[in-house]
Amino acid sequence: MMLITTPRCLGELGRHLMKTGRGSNEQVIVRDDLCQDVPHEAALALRVLAAQSRRNRRVTRDVVHVVISPKRALSPAELGYVLKVIEAEYGIPFDAARHVTEHRKGRRPPHFHVVYAMTNPATGKALRFRRSRERDDMLARRLEIELGEGLSPSVRVERVAEMLRERGLEDLAERAAAGPVAEPGIRPGKDEMQQAARLEVDVETIDDRVLLAWRRGGGDLQRFRAELDASGFSLCAGHTLVDGRPIVRLIDRESLMTTSLTRHVNRVSKRAGQAAKLHEIDVGRAFGTLPAEKQARAALRLDGPKRSADAVLGEFDRLIHEMEADGERDQVDQAKAAKERTANRLTAEERTRLRQRQALVRERYRRRDRIRRARVNRFFIAAGVFANPDVRKLAFYLLAAGAIVTGAGLFGALAVAGVAVASLPSYQGARRLRAAHDQAAAEDRIALAAELQAESRDFFRERAIAMKLADQRARQRAIKERSERAARMRAMKEQARMRANRLEREGLRNRTKAAEEQLARVMRGHSPGRSGHGDGGQQPNRSVTARPRGRGLER
Repeated sequence: MMLITTPRCLGELGRHLMKTGRGSNEQVIVRDDLCQDVPHEAALALRVLAAQSRRNRRVTRDVVHVVISPKRALSPAELGYVLKVIEAEYGIPFDAARHVTEHRKGRRPPHFHVVYAMTNPATGKALRFRRSRERDDMLARRLEIELGEGLSPSVRVERVAEMLRERGLEDLAERAAAGPVAEPGIRPGKDEMQQAARLEVDVETIDDRVLLAWRRGGGDLQRFRAELDASGFSLCAGHTLVDGRPIVRLIDRESLMTTSLTRHVNRVSKRAGQAAKLHEIDVGRAFGTLPAEKQARAALRLDGPKRSADAVLGEFDRLIHEMEADGERDQVDQAKAAKERTANRLTAEERTRLRQRQALVRERYRRRDRIRRARVNRFFIAAGVFANPDVRKLAFYLLAAGAIVTGAGLFGALAVAGVAVASLPSYQGARRLRAAHDQAAAEDRIALAAELQAESRDFFRERAIAMKLADQRARQRAIKERSERAARMRAMKEQARMRANRLEREGLRNRTKAAEEQLARVMRGHSPGRSGHGDGGQQPNRSVTARPRGRGLER
């Protein structure tokens, strides 16, 4: 069970309590059987509770929001007992106004939101929620024992047992003291779990890959970066700044899941018993300038189909190599054929682009065919008009009369009218035009098939050129990354060498200074005393001492 008690202002609490939809609650139920002295609507109930709290001007919070998330579904009696225990712990009167909302999220057990006013309705004084985290943890362990739920791991096992003893619950304290201890910093955060659920990613698999890369790196951050790249991860700069530097974010190229590199490595290494204890400042300084997270994710989205296809072909290569090692010749040929088919298979975007180009060619030929048909139809319509002999005679007379009016002779007018009438559309001419159209359409179909083949060849040739250019760019990018990595390694080695030289010079200087101080002490110890004193004023006999020599020191 999880209990969270939070004094807060109203803010967006009302919308949160009633929120449903994708990625949120499937169903929201207002528990009228448990609500007390408040309206049914959540927004109005919160205003009523806030108004009660605001009567005391010294109170800075409007309500106290309690979240109850059990491991199993609770009966009404069990939920009532949970509320009774919480109210007794925090000194909330049993008849205090409250609003209870139940949230259901599919397979998970329902959880509850309980809202109280921040003041005692009888006295008007503010309720006390000091050390609410410890008290919530204690209440959760107590209710887990009393309701028969398994004890959840906790970082406050001893403190919970002590608090239960202070409340006179010795038997519960003994059972809570034997509960599992949770070490902080070994479980993924809530945001990581939500992101993994949204992307349908196995967090354990990603943790194992990160831990393996860290172990192979041997604690060297530059080697670790190379191992991460080989394991399918990319690095980018996050939005949060630490000491003026953006934190380093880790992106899984396959799923695009993004986490903080420092926290991720510290978490998985600590869980494995080899705590890395990295710091954001050191990691950011070691990796230098990185692309922004938004740009890196956009680039990975564009390269996603190509990377996934390369991953499949890589698996084929490994399978073929294993089959060749085992001497399975027939299976090797089948695997090579399957690899070739997979390599030549178009992606959905490429298929759409090829179909669009082919559809454009077909549309042009269809338009030409429609224009031809329109011409044939017009000719048939005209032939139908002039097919009547009376219409043709009328046209002949009109043409002859027009020719005579223009000054032509009778025989010339008759000749012109006869030629014009003979050239009028007829069904025979329309049939000849339709036959020519059908022949042109047949030739167009042959030309269409040839042009579609040519368009497909052009498409695959352009695709091959684009893939070749992409491979060249990828190789150039890999070469550039290797050169940059080598330059960083050389710079780090040069810095380490300069640091070692500086330390050596400082050590030599310190040793020289120590030798000089030792020589000065020796000289002060053997300096001559004052004359005229002691035995008859004679100087005492002193033995000759060897001249001290220090390392690299000459006097």
